[in-house]
Amino acid sequence: GLSNPRAFVVSTMTDVSETEPNNDVGQAQKIDLETTVNGVISAPTDVDYVMFKAKAGQNIVVYCLTTSIDSKLPAELQIVRIAKGVGLQLAFSRNYWNNDAVADAVLPEDGDYFVRLCSFTYTQGGPDYFYRLTVSTVPWIDAVYPPVVEPGKDAKVTVYGRNLPGGAVDPQALLDGRPLEKAVMNIKAPSDAAALHRLAFRGFVQPTSGFLDGFEHRLKNETGTSNPVLIGFAKAPVVTDNEANGAPDKAQPVPVPCEIAGRIQKKNDRDCYSFTVKKGQILNIEVFADRLGSAMDTQFALYNDQGDKLTEQDDNPDIVAPQFFNRTDDPPRYRFTAPADGKYTLVVTSKEAFLSYGPRYLYTARITPEEPDFRVVAMAMSNYQTDAVVLGQAGHLAFSVFVQRSGGFTGDVTISADQLPPGLTMRPQVVAGNQKQAAVVVSAAPEAPPYSGPIRLVATAKIAGKKETREVRGASITWSLAQVQQQQQNTPTVSRLDRELVVAVRDKAPFILSVDKTQFAVPQGDRITIPLKLTAIDFKGGVQISALSLPTGMAMQPKTVQPGKDDTIILDSKTTVLPGNYTVVLRGQTQPPQPNQQPKPGGPRNLIQTSPPIFVTIVPKTLAKIAVPQNNPKIKVGGTAEVTLKIARQFDYSGSFKVEVDPKGTKGVTVQDATLKAGADEVTLKLTVAPGLQPGSNATVTVRLIAMFNDAVPVPHDVKFTLTVVK
Repeated sequence: GLSNPRAFVVSTMTDVSETEPNNDVGQAQKIDLETTVNGVISAPTDVDYVMFKAKAGQNIVVYCLTTSIDSKLPAELQIVRIAKGVGLQLAFSRNYWNNDAVADAVLPEDGDYFVRLCSFTYTQGGPDYFYRLTVSTVPWIDAVYPPVVEPGKDAKVTVYGRNLPGGAVDPQALLDGRPLEKAVMNIKAPSDAAALHRLAFRGFVQPTSGFLDGFEHRLKNETGTSNPVLIGFAKAPVVTDNEANGAPDKAQPVPVPCEIAGRIQKKNDRDCYSFTVKKGQILNIEVFADRLGSAMDTQFALYNDQGDKLTEQDDNPDIVAPQFFNRTDDPPRYRFTAPADGKYTLVVTSKEAFLSYGPRYLYTARITPEEPDFRVVAMAMSNYQTDAVVLGQAGHLAFSVFVQRSGGFTGDVTISADQLPPGLTMRPQVVAGNQKQAAVVVSAAPEAPPYSGPIRLVATAKIAGKKETREVRGASITWSLAQVQQQQQNTPTVSRLDRELVVAVRDKAPFILSVDKTQFAVPQGDRITIPLKLTAIDFKGGVQISALSLPTGMAMQPKTVQPGKDDTIILDSKTTVLPGNYTVVLRGQTQPPQPNQQPKPGGPRNLIQTSPPIFVTIVPKTLAKIAVPQNNPKIKVGGTAEVTLKIARQFDYSGSFKVEVDPKGTKGVTVQDATLKAGADEVTLKLTVAPGLQPGSNATVTVRLIAMFNDAVPVPHDVKFTLTVVK
């Protein structure tokens, strides 16, 4: 089948392989300009040299890709000129972006120049420490300002970088002490609906940026094409930093809603923006920098017009899962409810503004009304190691899906297939509103033909009564965790976004987990008994069964089942499992997990399969608290009365209640059936006393209010109150 994915670069450059020995100036590998050397730092103390000829005045850009191509190498590079036996460093770089390095130099004279590449601190090396080292005069983009544009509109942006077409050196735009070029140009963002919810970027995308939307921008000159840079989609009109707003009393007025594009350009710089809102107005305030690829570590504070600090927001600790570790240095989204009419001031700063600033220290600050939305990423089911996705005939394959909800959205998300090859099917499966992570399953028919290639999944949800559809993005773990790390819970993996989800279909699955019943609806706290059968193809041993991505509070004890025998799996829903719709997937493994250990020769194979999806609805015991009259209502013999019941809804249930009277619990009183309308919080009952009741007696009324959970499962609520009969 297919392997796990790896980055592969298609370049317009001349590509050559590293030639050893190249460990010193005298051994330097000779290359031409516009050449990429594909090499490896084979040992921690390994140093690689290349030599190239160039002319005076040429601006040579040298970039070493490591993180961008799934390498572990922390690259350190230098551009060096040797004159009269003495080395002169013209440029130096490391940690330009993660472990990539980029340096450039305007050459002082015709002649030979050297690039020296090593592992920073000389402590890491080996086969996993490979690189692509390019020596070129192509453009290199360091930043685009503003980094967001409005969909479908022409926007004027300033590009900062090296060898820019039409660019000129800007003495104020310093990076590592060297001035960058800048060029002003127009960009038009896509406008079609699908593009606005897509991340159309062919470079490396780490989990931090995995839920963004945007597109890539590149430049070309006569020698080639630049690196890609991400341009985001603005959610409101873009306002740029006026660069004269360094104090609250000089705050730049901005409209609401807006998307502010700012930058930290000088030491201890900070940007202040003021906006006016009405009492009770709700806004989301969110700052993006790290996620856009900026070098800036942002924080922001919000003040009222008396100068009182209302909030200060720093790093966002929230993640969807350790497998897709999307923690960011950007502050979390802040939901602001204006306490009073007036003007408020937003102050954006960089935590390292005393030390670091310049063209790459960009950010956007979004001030907009709440806009509920969601994005979804799927990847192979493994929690800690690189994995392939191979599906056997008649078998089932599980993916982990990670949902990021925003703008106050808390609803269910349904995952289904949009494009599958012949023989594959996928039933729509739900990620409950209280889940960030779940498992979903693709199944193969017994005669599914072989296949290797992409599949397309989509996610849908209802927002404000309208069905919204989003593409499911693919991702994978890049490097397996060491065994010690695997034994530690919640250890972050090294992962990234992929261009697409892929799957391979091959021969018969080694064993099949069959489930006779796939739909369950149980009250909170009840146990769920799932009938299970194991059919083995080429072995006789037992299979250990566990569950994948169970909702919080649901538990299952691992169990070993034997081939050919009917068995059951017990899930304990407990009272802590929130009501909702869940997808449960069982996982079968022929040996207990022993990562990084090869099976003993002649020993049993370590095989893994999953069950088809199992759909579980946890039904709440109540959907409302019902208040009855505190004092006994009075009613005359043969007369009528009205009694009002007040309803406090639970679990966001907003539907209707059918109101019935229990005839067994109600004697001598007739109550007219009624309906509590959707969204209402009280219902009035009309009661009539039978003539046979005597004044001074009491009559008990039992009322049942029935709600339909998920429009399918009735949830009854019984209440009683007493009437006093009077003359």
